[in-house]
Amino acid sequence: MSGLFGINARFPLGVYTGHRFDGTPDPFPDPARLHAALVNAAGQGSTAVLEGNELRPSDAAMAALRWLESNPPTGIRLPSMTPVAVRAVTAYRAEGVVRYEGKRWVDKKTQRAFSDGVAVDGAVGWSWEGVEVPRSVAATLAELCADVSCLGEATSPVILEIGEVVPTEVLRVNLKAYQRGGRRVRTAASGRSAVLVDAHCAARPAKRPTVANDRHTSADSPAPSTVPVEGLSELRYAPVVVEPLAAPWQQVLLLETKERIEPQDRVMWAVALHRALIARIGYGAPPLVTGKYEDGVTPPVNRLAIQYLDASLTAGLGLTDPAFGLMLPGDVAAQDLLMLGGALRDLKGIRSRDKAIRLTPSSRTLDATTFWPAVQPGHRRMWRTHPAVMPETSRRQGGDKPWSLVDAALLSVGFVWRGEFPDVAPRDYRGLVDAVKSAGVKALSPSLVTREVSRYAHKMPKGVVAQPYRTTIDLGSLAPERAMAAIGQTRHLGGGLLVPMDMPTDAAELLFEEAR
Repeated sequence: MSGLFGINARFPLGVYTGHRFDGTPDPFPDPARLHAALVNAAGQGSTAVLEGNELRPSDAAMAALRWLESNPPTGIRLPSMTPVAVRAVTAYRAEGVVRYEGKRWVDKKTQRAFSDGVAVDGAVGWSWEGVEVPRSVAATLAELCADVSCLGEATSPVILEIGEVVPTEVLRVNLKAYQRGGRRVRTAASGRSAVLVDAHCAARPAKRPTVANDRHTSADSPAPSTVPVEGLSELRYAPVVVEPLAAPWQQVLLLETKERIEPQDRVMWAVALHRALIARIGYGAPPLVTGKYEDGVTPPVNRLAIQYLDASLTAGLGLTDPAFGLMLPGDVAAQDLLMLGGALRDLKGIRSRDKAIRLTPSSRTLDATTFWPAVQPGHRRMWRTHPAVMPETSRRQGGDKPWSLVDAALLSVGFVWRGEFPDVAPRDYRGLVDAVKSAGVKALSPSLVTREVSRYAHKMPKGVVAQPYRTTIDLGSLAPERAMAAIGQTRHLGGGLLVPMDMPTDAAELLFEEAR
């Protein structure tokens, strides 16, 4: 058996409880704990064989356990986990500990950690992808899994099943000790099964102790058996690298200008450039530019977008002046490109109601998917909306949840990447917001723009009030980290540009924590 072999652990109570060697809570069941549970099942479960007056693992079980020692999981699935208790809880109870104090025997109360498990929202899993699993081993492991009643403490019941596992973290065998990255995880190494069996036998000697040797002393305290550390190794597992989805725009054409345009005027000048392009093309301008489609034709998710880039943004491109960026989606017809290129040829400037600015068409065509600089190590790429985002819809009414600016921002992200959520109905805005959230997208601390509101808008849909706002966006795994994109109702005409705002990883995590 090869390909996709895995073991899933489902916790009926929704909680996993385990402890490390030092007594601290175990954040998740590692492969070493899975192996130990299977060893216990082999020695006490339905496959165990009788030897004298004691049960022991069968030869088939030991062979399967040794196979696990030689073949650590290639992947681990960890669901979302959160501690059951916000802070440590200690319970005091009588456990038969008696001390001689103050010339009398005292029944002492001992302390135990209480409610220190972690709540899980799904199954934990271990996968062996691309590993040849002998049929006999697979069959034996299935039998052993059925005999495992708990994983970790006895208060942590579990159901182990053989099945396919989609890992969230994969084994990284090439990481050196001095290299960063990955989670250090205990796994069973060669000889671990024999070590555990021997430890069990040592705790249950064939010759019983005498009454004198087994008598209670005042120094006795309840304590679990010492777990041997031999036969353990430590491997590193790193998060699965999710292949980034296609960027909404694929190419960027640059038109340089000496003019510094204030944020509140950028929609106006993008509209002026847009009108100039349509006028130069004349009759038959393609929908790519006009945004108008014939009846019965479903408009594409994105079309030509015009964004102003100030000098601080173009400096990374080797330019000294600001520029307009003409963003093109990837499915542009060759004929449309020819018409757009003709309109840009010899375009010297554009005019608003009371002013004209000069333009210098650039021969540079940039890849929109790698437009921005790479993220520095130790940082997380966030995005700041610039100059502002305009909602596409009015505040939604009805439903169980009030509609917020966070919802509006997530909906705007969903509209740009609409093709990635084909299962969401066209008018199911709440469903689209939930789908965007499931892709790891977050909108943090949105705030309304309260001055010169109308200057951030162009043509608002009927019934939608101009309500520009700014926010910080985390796109999760939805887009490449260097892709150029814009969101909101004016994303095609100077609004909602996503400008990278990199933060140290720990600072970003604190920001997420504050936003919860």
